[in-house]
Amino acid sequence: MAATDGIGTKLKIAVDAGRYDTVGVDLVAMCVNDLVVQGAEPLFFLDYLSMGTLSVETGRDLVSGIAGGCAEAGCALIGGETAEMPGLYQQGDFDAAGFAVGAVERGAAIDGKAIQDGDVVLGLGSSGLHSNGYSLVRRVLALDALEIGDAAPFDPERTLAGVLLEPTRIYVKPCLAAISLGGVHGLAHITGGGLFENVARIIHNPALCARLERDSWQRDGIFDWLAQAGGIGDAEMHRVFNCGIGMMAVVAQDRADAISSLLVELGQAVFRIGRIVPRDPSTRAVQIMGLA
Repeated sequence: MAATDGIGTKLKIAVDAGRYDTVGVDLVAMCVNDLVVQGAEPLFFLDYLSMGTLSVETGRDLVSGIAGGCAEAGCALIGGETAEMPGLYQQGDFDAAGFAVGAVERGAAIDGKAIQDGDVVLGLGSSGLHSNGYSLVRRVLALDALEIGDAAPFDPERTLAGVLLEPTRIYVKPCLAAISLGGVHGLAHITGGGLFENVARIIHNPALCARLERDSWQRDGIFDWLAQAGGIGDAEMHRVFNCGIGMMAVVAQDRADAISSLLVELGQAVFRIGRIVPRDPSTRAVQIMGLA
């Protein structure tokens, strides 16, 4: 199995802050998290970096983050490509893409088809925004006339740059451990499309839906601040951002406690956020109860 992805407009935050090590972790995370939801163990990773004018320092910091992300995911960084493209990028701008290949035993791939009525939905806590929704984030910053070097309005002990550049959590090792325990019927990496779209992709049975409880998990202050400062409605927040849940697991009811305990032992914040229930034809595949 293979996956490819980029960092998105989070790179603009990195460029403005002059800090590039954490976005290297993002690049790896966005690829390997997409692999593990299929039950695949990442084997190796490659990167592609393109700049208007080559900056050795930027490239060094970015690759340092990539190497750290690969180590955390348990995969090898086997190579990559760096391209210098004068005239294509403005001064200081660049782009990066990642490519990961993984393996899963024949017949053991996780595709969500085993999801059934009564399954428990577990949410694994995110490390903030991860790597999605940054175009909207930058618009909110402009509305509030904030610079990324300013103190975060929701956490005065940290700068906005420090919060916004928090790297995407890599869920590979805990998810593989949960899979080996048995009872994992589906996994969803919560990226663009939020909880609504990413969870819906793994529910193939039109007679079922995921019913999630909005108040069943904690989320970082940045999400509440974005909603208030940007005038973003609750439903739209859960469509654009992960809102505190970076990975979701649908597990058999009789395995939920054991899987939760294992994930906690591995350092994950785990919340029991909902259940799989019969679906009314007039409703969507994902319902989040308690939205304003």
